[in-house]
Amino acid sequence: METNPRHSLIPLAAVGAVILLSSCAGPTVNLATSEPIKVDIAMRLDVYQYGQNGDKPSESPTATSPDPKVRRDNRMADVQEFKNARLVGEGKEGLLVLQESTTEQTPDRREYVRTAVTEENADRMVQMTAEAKKDKIPLPSVQRKKAELWRNRSFKGEWIEIPGENGEWKWIPKEG
Repeated sequence: METNPRHSLIPLAAVGAVILLSSCAGPTVNLATSEPIKVDIAMRLDVYQYGQNGDKPSESPTATSPDPKVRRDNRMADVQEFKNARLVGEGKEGLLVLQESTTEQTPDRREYVRTAVTEENADRMVQMTAEAKKDKIPLPSVQRKKAELWRNRSFKGEWIEIPGENGEWKWIPKEG
């Protein structure tokens, strides 16, 4: 019986392929850098001393920066805390509005919330006024747009003011 030369090459080619593939190493990739990676970080640290009953200080720590965006960023945690506690809600004019539950707070806490909300609203107005001038549109248009934006960004259960029937506005806890 005569053997086909092709049939004898198949096992030899298979063995050769296995040897070649098993001995191949991938290319070397150098992940090291010649210099350390530099990171520029700006950080702010606010230190608070709380009273015996846990009340926050009556003076707002965010009033120090000349930039309203920076002041708002620094105040963001407090504003969210007030919203979570249902002390404030997002109003129809793009401003925070104190809710009745604020009256249940201690006088110092109530004053702290009132001061922070007043400062937040002042900074929001500065930013909305600047946007209205820049875009050459009426301030009430910017306020409506921002009010809708902040209503949409609110979390479930936070107070928001929504348009009701007959052009009246009503306060509801945000759903879903």
